[in-house]
Order: sequence, then C-alpha cells, then structure tokens
Amino acid sequence: MRYQFVKYPLSFPRVPSPASTDPVDYMLYRLFTIGAAFTFGAIYLYLYFHSWYVHPFLWFGVALKYWAFAVALIALLRYKLPVTIFLVFGVSNLVVAALFTAYLVRG
Repeated sequence: MRYQFVKYPLSFPRVPSPASTDPVDYMLYRLFTIGAAFTFGAIYLYLYFHSWYVHPFLWFGVALKYWAFAVALIALLRYKLPVTIFLVFGVSNLVVAALFTAYLVRG
C-alpha cells in the first residue's frame, strides 16, 4: 500500500527538473510558494522595523495557526494522518497560536 504522507523523520525532497515534473504545472506552484514565502518574510522584516503595526498582523497569524491545527486534527481523525506528523505540524502550530494569543491579550 502506498502512503500519501512522508514517513518520519521529515526531509526535504530533491527538486525534479522542469522537464520531468508531473503534472506540468508543479513548478508553477513551487515558484508561487517560494514567492509567497518571500513576501511573508518581507512583511515580517517590515513589522520588525515598524513594531507599532504588529498587532493587527498578529491576529491574522493567530487565525492561520489555529486553522493549521484544525486542519491537522481533521486529517488525523478523518484521513489517518500519522500521529508524528500531527504532533510536529498540528500541535506545534497550536502552541504558537496559544503564545500569540497570550501575547496579544496581555497587550
């Protein structure tokens, strides 16, 4: 039986050449993801230098972290996500969400 999840420990896969990707739009999604990650990094850098804007952005981050935990929980219960991946991805996002929430509520 072939599993759709990578076995623990997680590692970075080798990036295939554009000619050998299937589906052909795979590289488009990879490049888009790289650009999105760069954009978020630029936003974090901007917020580091302009800290008075940080609170509204952190609320969005909190929502995203709670969503990541909820999705991991759903995948664990419904789609048999391996527990190790749930712990690494889901629970770590829940911890960060709780810390962000505590920071924002304390004010």
